[in-house]
Amino acid sequence: MLDRADLINQLAVSMGANKLVQDKPQVSRYDAKTGTLYCNGVHIDASVADQALKYFEAIKQKCARKNDPASKQLIRIYECAIQSIKMMQIPQVKAVLKSEMSDRIA
Repeated sequence: MLDRADLINQLAVSMGANKLVQDKPQVSRYDAKTGTLYCNGVHIDASVADQALKYFEAIKQKCARKNDPASKQLIRIYECAIQSIKMMQIPQVKAVLKSEMSDRIA
Protein backbone atom coordinates (compact mmCIF):
# COMPACT_ATOMS: atom_id res chain seq x y z
CA MET A 1 0.00 0.00 0.00
CA LEU A 2 1.25 3.48 -0.85
CA ASP A 3 1.85 6.00 1.87
CA ARG A 4 0.12 9.38 1.69
CA ALA A 5 3.06 11.28 0.14
CA ASP A 6 3.55 8.67 -2.59
CA LEU A 7 -0.15 8.67 -3.43
CA ILE A 8 -0.24 12.46 -3.68
CA ASN A 9 2.88 12.45 -5.86
CA GLN A 10 1.42 9.84 -8.18
CA LEU A 11 -1.83 11.78 -8.53
CA ALA A 12 0.10 14.99 -9.20
CA VAL A 13 2.37 13.33 -11.76
CA SER A 14 -0.69 11.86 -13.50
CA MET A 15 -1.95 15.43 -13.89
CA GLY A 16 1.36 16.58 -15.40
CA ALA A 17 3.00 18.09 -12.32
CA ASN A 18 6.51 17.37 -11.13
CA LYS A 19 7.16 15.65 -7.83
CA LEU A 20 5.68 17.89 -5.11
CA VAL A 21 6.97 16.47 -1.85
CA GLN A 22 10.13 18.22 -0.74
CA ASP A 23 12.83 17.07 1.66
CA LYS A 24 11.49 19.29 4.44
CA PRO A 25 7.79 18.94 5.19
CA GLN A 26 5.99 22.27 5.12
CA VAL A 27 2.88 23.19 7.05
CA SER A 28 -0.25 22.57 5.02
CA ARG A 29 -3.32 24.65 5.67
CA TYR A 30 -6.64 25.55 4.13
CA ASP A 31 -7.82 29.16 3.87
CA ALA A 32 -11.60 28.89 4.09
CA LYS A 33 -12.06 32.57 3.18
CA THR A 34 -10.45 32.19 -0.24
CA GLY A 35 -10.97 28.46 -0.70
CA THR A 36 -7.22 28.00 -1.22
CA LEU A 37 -5.27 24.98 -0.04
CA TYR A 38 -1.60 25.62 0.78
CA CYS A 39 0.20 22.30 0.57
CA ASN A 40 3.94 21.70 0.28
CA GLY A 41 4.54 25.17 -1.09
CA VAL A 42 1.80 24.84 -3.71
CA HIS A 43 -1.29 27.08 -3.74
CA ILE A 44 -4.41 25.26 -4.93
CA ASP A 45 -7.30 27.66 -5.47
CA ALA A 46 -10.93 26.93 -6.36
CA SER A 47 -10.36 27.03 -10.13
CA VAL A 48 -7.56 24.46 -9.89
CA ALA A 49 -9.76 22.30 -7.65
CA ASP A 50 -12.54 22.46 -10.26
CA GLN A 51 -10.09 21.45 -13.00
CA ALA A 52 -8.87 18.57 -10.84
CA LEU A 53 -12.44 17.39 -10.28
CA LYS A 54 -13.12 17.31 -14.03
CA TYR A 55 -9.85 15.51 -14.67
CA PHE A 56 -10.34 12.86 -11.99
CA GLU A 57 -13.95 12.25 -13.04
CA ALA A 58 -12.88 11.79 -16.69
CA ILE A 59 -10.07 9.38 -15.78
CA LYS A 60 -12.38 7.49 -13.42
CA GLN A 61 -14.85 7.01 -16.28
CA LYS A 62 -12.06 5.63 -18.50
CA CYS A 63 -11.08 3.17 -15.77
CA ALA A 64 -14.72 2.12 -15.34
CA ARG A 65 -14.71 0.77 -18.91
CA LYS A 66 -12.15 -1.86 -17.89
CA ASN A 67 -12.97 -4.81 -15.69
CA ASP A 68 -9.73 -5.74 -13.96
CA PRO A 69 -8.55 -5.43 -10.35
CA ALA A 70 -6.00 -2.68 -11.13
CA SER A 71 -8.67 -0.50 -12.75
CA LYS A 72 -11.02 -1.05 -9.83
CA GLN A 73 -8.27 0.08 -7.44
CA LEU A 74 -7.64 3.19 -9.57
CA ILE A 75 -11.37 3.96 -9.49
CA ARG A 76 -11.24 3.92 -5.68
CA ILE A 77 -8.18 6.18 -5.68
CA TYR A 78 -9.77 8.68 -8.06
CA GLU A 79 -13.04 8.59 -6.10
CA CYS A 80 -11.07 9.42 -2.94
CA ALA A 81 -9.57 12.46 -4.67
CA ILE A 82 -12.95 13.53 -6.08
CA GLN A 83 -14.73 13.29 -2.73
CA SER A 84 -11.89 15.06 -0.90
CA ILE A 85 -12.05 18.00 -3.29
CA LYS A 86 -15.85 18.14 -3.09
CA MET A 87 -15.69 18.05 0.71
CA MET A 88 -13.43 21.11 0.76
CA GLN A 89 -16.11 22.99 -1.17
CA ILE A 90 -18.97 22.33 1.28
CA PRO A 91 -19.84 25.59 3.12
CA GLN A 92 -20.20 23.82 6.49
CA VAL A 93 -16.74 22.26 6.13
CA LYS A 94 -15.29 25.65 5.20
CA ALA A 95 -16.88 27.13 8.33
CA VAL A 96 -15.37 24.43 10.55
CA LEU A 97 -11.94 24.91 8.98
CA LYS A 98 -12.22 28.67 9.36
CA SER A 99 -13.09 28.38 13.07
CA GLU A 100 -10.30 25.86 13.59
CA MET A 101 -7.79 28.27 12.04
CA SER A 102 -9.14 31.08 14.25
CA ASP A 103 -8.64 28.90 17.33
CA ARG A 104 -5.03 28.24 16.37
CA ILE A 105 -4.29 31.93 15.94
CA ALA A 106 -5.98 32.98 19.20
